[in-house]
Amino acid sequence: MATGDPSPTAGSGTRQTELGALLAGTVTAVVEAQDLLDEHARARAAEYAAAAPGSLALPPLWYAFDEASVDLELSTEAVRVASDDGGPARTRLLCRTVNPVTVGVYGYRSAAGTRVRLTLTPQRVAPTPLPATEEGRPSP
Repeated sequence: MATGDPSPTAGSGTRQTELGALLAGTVTAVVEAQDLLDEHARARAAEYAAAAPGSLALPPLWYAFDEASVDLELSTEAVRVASDDGGPARTRLLCRTVNPVTVGVYGYRSAAGTRVRLTLTPQRVAPTPLPATEEGRPSP
């Protein structure tokens, strides 16, 4: 296990990031893609509604990601990082793309240390209301 400040670039020129940041960025990208598809469908629906009666206008298509899966194979490294506020040091799992030199020397299996599968599925259940407090407002 290495000790020190995790740098954004590894010594071999590959990029590295913390696993949590990588997964959060992946989820954000899927949500933004769905938002773009929704905006496109809303624009098409407005065009369809504004079309003159009897004209040829295609109805809008609504797209939805029923499930999005991302498979990642990464080279990983556990790094101990000192806390900024003087608290205890934390261990972070840093990930980077597989280094081609490591693959050439040690083989692909030994270069890819972590396999991550991230699957996003929309929740199709209506949320339950929060119980009311004494003041009549939902509790936090």
